[in-house]
Amino acid sequence: MRFTKKVLFTAFSILLTALALGACRPAGPQIEIKEAWGRPSPMQAGTGAAYMVINNTGSEDDKLISAASDVAEAVEIHDMTMENDVMKMFRIDGIDIPAGGSATLQPGGKHVMFIGLYEKLEIGQVITVTLEFEKSGQQTIEVEIREP
Repeated sequence: MRFTKKVLFTAFSILLTALALGACRPAGPQIEIKEAWGRPSPMQAGTGAAYMVINNTGSEDDKLISAASDVAEAVEIHDMTMENDVMKMFRIDGIDIPAGGSATLQPGGKHVMFIGLYEKLEIGQVITVTLEFEKSGQQTIEVEIREP
């Protein structure tokens, strides 16, 4: 009988420890946007970009699947790559945000692209961007236009 109680006590202790460790990370993805900014854009360009760090402190992966803003006709998720000494930009279907990890959107890499700006983006301006995540849904952020 003593052995059984000891085994039960050990199993119970292991269960409590597992529950406590599991409580450290929230269930599902937990998305946090940090350091959102964009570059000033002359009207002649007609385009702009936003950069940020997307953290996922949750226990499930998530994915940024689209973005929207009232500053441009279209907003897309883009990436850039170097091919034959030429930098090329292209649309992508999303950006993976791993559980317990992050994704950095930065110049020369992944970014949110504004196409067909209604007006130029100027230093000090703050624009609103709505990001859509596969599991977390929508999150609206403010993006400050500034020099890098």
